[in-house]
Amino acid sequence: MARKKKNPFPKVHRQGNYGVIETADCAYTFEIAGSMKMASPGVLPLATRNSWEDQPYVVGSYRIIPNGATNQLPHEMRDTLEENNLSEGVFKRQRGLLWGQGPALYKEEWVDNQKVRTWVDDPEITHWLNSFDYEEVLRRAIVDYNHMEGHYTRFILNRGRRIGRSPFIAKVENVGYHRCRLEWPDDDLNVRNIIVGDWYNPNIQRLRSYPVIDPLNPFQWPISMLFCNMASFARDFYGLPAFYGALAWIRRGSAIPRILEALTKNTLNIKYHIKSPNSYWIEKAEALQRKCTAENITYTDKMLEDLKDETFKQLGTVLSGEENVGKFFTSEKIMNELNQIEEWEIEPIDMKVKDYIDAQLNISKQADSATTSGLGLHPSLSNIIVDGKLASGSEQLYALKLYLATEIDIPESIVCKPLNIAINANWPGKRLKIGFYHAIVKTEDSVSPEKRTKNAV
Repeated sequence: MARKKKNPFPKVHRQGNYGVIETADCAYTFEIAGSMKMASPGVLPLATRNSWEDQPYVVGSYRIIPNGATNQLPHEMRDTLEENNLSEGVFKRQRGLLWGQGPALYKEEWVDNQKVRTWVDDPEITHWLNSFDYEEVLRRAIVDYNHMEGHYTRFILNRGRRIGRSPFIAKVENVGYHRCRLEWPDDDLNVRNIIVGDWYNPNIQRLRSYPVIDPLNPFQWPISMLFCNMASFARDFYGLPAFYGALAWIRRGSAIPRILEALTKNTLNIKYHIKSPNSYWIEKAEALQRKCTAENITYTDKMLEDLKDETFKQLGTVLSGEENVGKFFTSEKIMNELNQIEEWEIEPIDMKVKDYIDAQLNISKQADSATTSGLGLHPSLSNIIVDGKLASGSEQLYALKLYLATEIDIPESIVCKPLNIAINANWPGKRLKIGFYHAIVKTEDSVSPEKRTKNAV
């Protein structure tokens, strides 16, 4: 007897809080709406969606400052940005603009009442930098800074201090932003330690604590760490990237291609838009956490994500097919923090296909505009087409000069800070720093004809 082939439908394609349920004969769009965030184990539900530094997140004997309402903000940002067609391309261009012609040593001097950089070659410091591939340390720091406006560094001292040699920072390492959390501060809001481990599936035995380096006493600990970041208004510790406010548009822009793809696969047959309140999933998360506690197992965010996918699959099965006539879907109503009723909504979509597609494309254009604005790079520098055309060469040159004059000093100082602390600790008398060298860009008119780009190719 032949085995009955398993029906592959329904399928759920989800990007964050938006997605499509694909069945054999049609599709349904859905979104998870609401302002509340899911609570994490050890962290009580918070009053506002962006407040998460008020209470410690407890894992074993460690009390940390949660990074995000679920302590998963780096992973949430990664998942959101990787699915967007613009964000990573813009970050790549920003990395190149900051890197310029690469890192080099310099000394700051005053010439005619202007602060200038005198670029120098110091063989001793250069040999030390090359001993641990400092360029890779800087590249990884730039990636973390672009995405989260912060990065973590580990300092490792030489072993010779044990036999009487002078202390010396032998190596500087970048530690992935997603693997690090700040320990809960003391009464003066000073963070004493940084905890490193897998925070997506925390294992108490594998968490490691490192003291925060004191730049005035850098040789105090054999291994120490430093968190460098751009401060955010009214936040004491992690801060947020400048594009955080554009995340809703970034997610929407990422979801539209999936919606249009599902429309094409299903012969443009889309019937319903399903809206579920985020508070519903908070209740489910808390129920999962209670169940895990009772069964003495570790709760992970993947459990909730799997529950979401399974719920939407079941809903797609209920709504699709002739054999489901007479079936219905029900869910409880929930009162949110503003004493407003939140419930599931299933809205029929009027099958005016052209109007629907045009509306989605218009939303996509607005989402792309909001995304690029939030990421903070001029369209002329990001190679993004605006109103059907690319920027002219003069527009790109002017945007580049303005960017180099106003946008790289602060990122450079934050990215290079750990290496400069180490250089100053090891060679305090040399007064040298490391930074990124940028050649002066000239217009073609100011370059001799034989050296112009068009004649050099």
